[in-house]
Amino acid sequence: MAKFDFNDDSVVVIIGSGAGGGTLANELAQKGIKIVVLEAGALQSSATFINDEWKSFGQIAWLDNRTTSGSWRVAKDFPNLPSWICKTVGGTTTHWAGASLRFQEHEFKAKTTYGGLQGTSLMDWPLTLGEMEPYYAKAEDKMGVTRTNGIPGLPGNNNFKVLYAGAKKLGYNEVHTGNMAINSQPRDDRGR
Repeated sequence: MAKFDFNDDSVVVIIGSGAGGGTLANELAQKGIKIVVLEAGALQSSATFINDEWKSFGQIAWLDNRTTSGSWRVAKDFPNLPSWICKTVGGTTTHWAGASLRFQEHEFKAKTTYGGLQGTSLMDWPLTLGEMEPYYAKAEDKMGVTRTNGIPGLPGNNNFKVLYAGAKKLGYNEVHTGNMAINSQPRDDRGR
């Protein structure tokens, strides 16, 4: 592990190694920028990771009261509901299904689209889907998101096949297993 001088202001310090922090760290490191990633949680290996949802909760979840308290709606409606905010290297991506959806155009313009709804603080984003498109494409390619950049989709299970048949019968044109950051085929030295 490299060591940096505390007074070296060319080092970028990133807090958390989850989806945002991990991606940013990788991008900066690829460009030769010195980085330090600070992570509060432990590194889990395939040998130490508990592959049982309930049992692994105590191993990787952030059990701080701040994650299940306060004035937000979920905390009020479900005061004892544990939140799957993972405190581990990789953050919540260690317990993530891989769904990788883009914002749609109307979501960038929430206030314009829906108006001033009482009890909300809707705002329009200062950018558009068109402006974000190249960044979405780059992130999707790096993560191997299915149904983007020529990456085929994942096969559907039996439940999906029933859903697919019903949706087609109702007249839906587009029915698929979604855009998932799960390899559907080997690529970039990463297997499926």
